[in-house]
This record gives sequence, structure tokens and C-alpha cells, in this order.
Amino acid sequence: MCDRNGCKQYTLKTFGKRKTLMKTLWCLHGNLQQPEVWSEITQGLQSRMPELKIHLVNLWDTLDDDCWDWSDAFCEKVQAIATDQPETQQYLLAYSLGGRLAWHALIARPALWSEAVIVNADPGIVSLQQKEQCLRRDRTWANRFLSEPWEELLTEWDRLPVFCNRPCATPRLEADFDRSKIARAFEVYSKGQMDDMRSHLAELSIPITYITGSEDKRYHQIGVELAHQVPSLRHISIEQAGHRVPWEQPATFLEILHRILVKSV
Repeated sequence: MCDRNGCKQYTLKTFGKRKTLMKTLWCLHGNLQQPEVWSEITQGLQSRMPELKIHLVNLWDTLDDDCWDWSDAFCEKVQAIATDQPETQQYLLAYSLGGRLAWHALIARPALWSEAVIVNADPGIVSLQQKEQCLRRDRTWANRFLSEPWEELLTEWDRLPVFCNRPCATPRLEADFDRSKIARAFEVYSKGQMDDMRSHLAELSIPITYITGSEDKRYHQIGVELAHQVPSLRHISIEQAGHRVPWEQPATFLEILHRILVKSV
């Protein structure tokens, strides 16, 4: 069901005498996605872990002025639930744009989180010149998404090198999106507006699994570098996948995620 904070919550009770430590998984989608993009994976998790609580966070309904403001509001919501349910551990799953927001949430409230799985999320740009270039590109995309034909924009978007010439496996119907919100997200969540998070991440003790696709050379290299820079982070590369790893290799991704949640790896 939907709540006022833009999340869809699924709760399944555990039957039997054995008491299980409760876990809650918060799922953050990427740009040009809806929260339901995680549904197939989360349904697979629930079939294995019926006690797991899952929140599909709607980033379009929770837009804020910047990544830090978003993370403050998000963490307040998570904190309220954690306070009400102190026996429940909070886990974070995030992809791409959602992953960039997740970095901020982990840094803002490290004690709130038990573990995080971050998929192909940039930790920020170091060079000021590159940040300015990125912001200009994102502002151009923002303006284009306000008015240009939807399918033509998606075709051009999918041709970006980061997607490794792989088609998008999830639906992106124009009717499901608000173009003004897409434009605003390009602007306020641009990597050109974002801090370089590496030094902050290096101070975290939260276990972080950073997942990339082997064909996505740019983010694979980011994963290699982060694994050396952040003591609590490990990097997993999934074969035969590009940037959209969870939907290009769903079975492998589900297995990794399940093992993390049950502490088998």
C-alpha cells in the first residue's frame, strides 16, 4: 500500500514458534524508473524470507532540493520506524541515482543502517571542471525531457555508453511519469551538484556491497577503487551484465542479495 511518504510497504508475518530477528529492506530505484522496478526481485526475496519487510521508495514523490535534504527526510522516516520497532534491522538497496542518494543516507545516519547493497552508483566527481560539465549535460537533459518526444529521448538515453548497448528490460511508459519531476531530478540530484563522497565513505563501518556488471567498465573500475578506499566495502562484479545489473542478471543478483540478508556470505 502507499503511504504519505511515497513508499509501498509489503509486510509478511512469520508463523511458527521460533522467533526471527526482523529485517526491513528499503529499495531505491534509478532515474527513469518506478519503485515497482524492484518487484520481481523483492517477490523472490519474500518467497525465501517471508518475515522480511520491504519498502519500495518512490523517489518521484519524495523529491527534495538536493541529495542531503532528501537523505535527511528519508532517514527521519526510517528512524521513526526503527524507533517503533527496535528489534528490526534496516537494510538499504539502491541502484544508480538511488545509489547516489543512498550514499548520503549512509553518511547522514550511519548508526541507522545494518548493511547496504549499492549498484552502480557514482561516489561523486573530484574535478570542478568535470562537475561543471556534468551539470551542463544534466540541465540539457532536464530541458529536453520537458518537451521532446518520449520514445526518442529513451532511445537516445539507452544509447549512452554506460548501458553497454543492452536494451532496457523494464517498462517506462510516459503515462507513469511526470516530466517536470524528471527534469527537476536531473537538476537537483546531478553529479555536478554532488559532493565527492569518498572520504566520508572511508570513515563508515557499515558493511557495504558494491555491485557492478563486468561489461560496464567505468563503474567496474569505480568498484575496484572503492574496495581499496573504503575498508567496509567489498566489490562484486557480475558477468554478462552492463549498468542495469539487477534486471540483466536477475537470478544471480537475487542470490547475492539473499545471501547478504541471511548472512551467508
